[in-house]
Amino acid sequence: MAALLLARPGGSAGAPEAPRTLVSGTLRIGTYFVNPPFEYVANNGARVGFEVDLMGEIARGLGLKAVFVNTHWEAILQELQGGRYDCIVGAITITPERERQLAWSVPYLTTTLSLVVNEAKTPGQRSLADLRHGTVGVQAATTDYDAALAMQRRGEIGRIKVYPFDRIEQAMRDLEVGLITAVMKIEPVAAWLAAKNPHLRILGQVPDHPQPLGIGFRKAERALVAAIDRALGAMQRDGSMDRLKAKWAVP
Repeated sequence: MAALLLARPGGSAGAPEAPRTLVSGTLRIGTYFVNPPFEYVANNGARVGFEVDLMGEIARGLGLKAVFVNTHWEAILQELQGGRYDCIVGAITITPERERQLAWSVPYLTTTLSLVVNEAKTPGQRSLADLRHGTVGVQAATTDYDAALAMQRRGEIGRIKVYPFDRIEQAMRDLEVGLITAVMKIEPVAAWLAAKNPHLRILGQVPDHPQPLGIGFRKAERALVAAIDRALGAMQRDGSMDRLKAKWAVP
């Protein structure tokens, strides 16, 4: 992390200052702790996850203290634009529409959308083609929902059941008892949730829907975006990113 340490206030002569933030010395991060393994509340009440560690390392490298503010997916983009946070994370896919609203870091991970099925309740599900009469659970206002709509229009899935973002556990319970056929989520979350029940498995990945995940900022925060992009690059080069991915089983 030596490259990041140059950004610390009071560093060597000529070293750049820490980027300006809403509160001096603090990086205020909006997120939601309902999204394992990216961020969630552990059994002991601690807030943990891949992105918690990622943003903590970035903040320390920039000479800042990471402060996480818990909110809801449905409000987080608007709250950022309203000046409540310096940045936001939450396994958020960078899309053209979101790029029109916000500035984004370089992607720190590009993943896929996966479908989780219940072998005990729907043993006939062997491929994506078997979902054409099924019901797929997705979270509202997500790329999962957009992909499911496109698949439904093509006749690849039968019905869509939409859940509020923070009700993903309800979707998984419905899958476990056979009320829906599958749940669609980005791959690391899908794998995490499927591992909690021996009857659940990943049926497959949705083709042609790559999910580049990034950190979001207000459009005017060019200096902060640039500083965090440099931090992400340093973590890729020094192996820090690979270590975090291995710790949280994020491919």
